Amino acid sequence: MFKEKLILTFYAQTPVHMGSGTSVSYVDNPIQREKHTDFPILAGSGIKGVIRDLAKRKWQDKNKVDVIFGPEDGAEEYASCISFTDAKILLYPVRSVKGVFAYITCPYVLKRFKNELNSVEEGSFLNCEISDVSGDDKILICSNSDLKIEDNKVALEEFVFTVDDKNIDELASKLCEFLPNEIRDKNDESFKKHFAIVSDNVFRDFTRYAVEIRTRIRINQTTGTVTEGALFTVELVPAESIFYGFLFITDPKFGIDEKIYTKLKEKKNKNPWEDALNDEKIKEEITKKKEIEERIKKAYEGDYFSSEEIHKEFKELLKNDIIQLGGDETLGMGLMKVKIFENQRG
Repeated sequence: MFKEKLILTFYAQTPVHMGSGTSVSYVDNPIQREKHTDFPILAGSGIKGVIRDLAKRKWQDKNKVDVIFGPEDGAEEYASCISFTDAKILLYPVRSVKGVFAYITCPYVLKRFKNELNSVEEGSFLNCEISDVSGDDKILICSNSDLKIEDNKVALEEFVFTVDDKNIDELASKLCEFLPNEIRDKNDESFKKHFAIVSDNVFRDFTRYAVEIRTRIRINQTTGTVTEGALFTVELVPAESIFYGFLFITDPKFGIDEKIYTKLKEKKNKNPWEDALNDEKIKEEITKKKEIEERIKKAYEGDYFSSEEIHKEFKELLKNDIIQLGGDETLGMGLMKVKIFENQRG
């Protein structure tokens, strides 16, 4: 049972390719997508692997990394105490005739986001109306939007939409709480000027086709020329895309009896390690294997013995940090800014 959780948002600072293998479609290497919606996602396993590497570099403590993320070898001994969900799309950037580009979303995405937030945290999130869009040719924008052209129209990519007369200013303000500072200003006016809601069908189509496609080649290192048959295309989620996901945390699995672990947890803030071993039952349990004793001792004397402590560690680890998801480091792809939502209510 998970005891702690963090709400994360991921802001793409560069195009991102989290691949799903090869395809026989017009794109050789497509991005990861949900099966039922076809919306882009970032797989939780990929996020966990990248953040594990980040933890290795920052913590410089193999025992700490293994206790929290699970051992890379001998995984049958004990399991990871954290779980990253897949990151789902929240806002998707598309070209606009006015205002350069728009951050679009749709009622389905917003309602799912609200429901998932409220299912993992007590309290009310986005406690304002999420309006439906009355048709595929309609669009909702904020009152100060830069997207509007004459005759109450908005043009995204090659499509023209009529502005629906519904106020979404309050919703835009509440969404800003989850967004990175890079796309906000003091009064969140910058985001509101580019925010728009389209119908579910239109959003699906934009996330399918308003993607970045790059053609790449492979060079023969001996001849310096293109390798025959090495031309391929790669699909990328565009820069400025914003995803959300969750990190769930439980108490670490040390491979010892749960009652013994609970006793140790109660002693941690009051007793040094040597005093804790004065309890014969504790000593008998944790000294069965030398590696178990060493692992528990380091965690006990460190800051990662409980889910509460690990929660604090991750808040510090991911504090305004940049990770690289699915990108070739030499090309600078896949750079994502991570933000932790600090449980603000509004």
